[in-house]
This record gives sequence, C-alpha cells and structure tokens, in this order.
Amino acid sequence: MRGVGDLADQARRAVVSAVLNPVEGLAARGGRRRQLLGVAHGSLQEAKACVQLLGAAGGAMDQARRSWRDLDRAGALAWGLLRKER
Repeated sequence: MRGVGDLADQARRAVVSAVLNPVEGLAARGGRRRQLLGVAHGSLQEAKACVQLLGAAGGAMDQARRSWRDLDRAGALAWGLLRKER
C-alpha cells in the first residue's frame, strides 16, 4: 500500500510529541502548561489513529492492538493531567 511509510513516520512523530509535550508542560506554568498537555493528548489520539491504519494496511493487527492499548493508557494519563489543570 502506498503511503504506509509516510503514515509510519507520522505515527513516530505523534508519539514523540506525546512524550515530549507533557514533560515540557509539567515544567511550564498557567495556560502554557495546559496547552502543552492538550497537545500531548491530541498527539496520542493521532498516534492511535495511525496505528489503527497501519495495522489495517499491513495486516499486523495483533501488534496494532498492543500498541493501541499502550497508547490508550498513555492517553488516559495525559487526560488525567489535563483535567487536573482545569
């Protein structure tokens, strides 16, 4: 399938963003902190969508399900941090 490499690259970038933004966000204050935590949560959702598409495109559904679960747990943590900032 064409574009799978691009999708894998997008997934990697989303995961990196999801990891780095909360770290930066927790060091920030006020609105910037909330913004970075929100970006992290959005990046995790993006990564989950990429993993789902990659699994469907490549047929590696078992790996996609494991990755999805890991990303879902990370998303729940990011969401919890974000909710505490309200």
